[in-house]
Amino acid sequence: MRRGLSIVLSVCIALSAMPALASCAPKNAAVGDTTSVSRHINHDSVDKSDLLIGVVTTGDEDLDHTVLDAFGKVDIKAVYAPMPDGTTTLNPTQSFKDMTRRPVSAFVVSSLNMQNSQADGWPEALQTARDAGIPVILVNPVDPPKDVNLYAESLRIVASPDAKRVIPFDQAVQAAINDNPHDKTISVTLP
Repeated sequence: MRRGLSIVLSVCIALSAMPALASCAPKNAAVGDTTSVSRHINHDSVDKSDLLIGVVTTGDEDLDHTVLDAFGKVDIKAVYAPMPDGTTTLNPTQSFKDMTRRPVSAFVVSSLNMQNSQADGWPEALQTARDAGIPVILVNPVDPPKDVNLYAESLRIVASPDAKRVIPFDQAVQAAINDNPHDKTISVTLP
């Protein structure tokens, strides 16, 4: 009898803890979005040689290839999820799920437009990344998600490194991956 009761109690305790364990995402913040030093926890950063970035297309293949080239120039490995051959429809949720199995250090999405015809799948895809504890980095978004907890940072590529508060692209990406303090919107230059 006691053994049966202890098993029932153990199962009840495990089930009550499951909602807390269901997501690797921080409460009221995006994964990788530490905007203040007070919320930052000192830790050893992920080495650049250990990074793998998942670049998921929104259909702007020119910008996708510019981003992939930038990662190559700074020796960061990146994998690409382009549009399926012969189609103009992307299933971003499936791309994100596939890349979480790799496992990627971050997702990068160029030219995201939450108002276009393909916006339907993006909230679920971004939530998939959030639940997996993987930061999402937007590059030159057209219309970012209203829920700022779905992405760590928004990068704006600028041509001149002389502009105020501009940092190198790879440093901005690493700030989100390492959960180091950074702004939500960052101007970056490409290598």
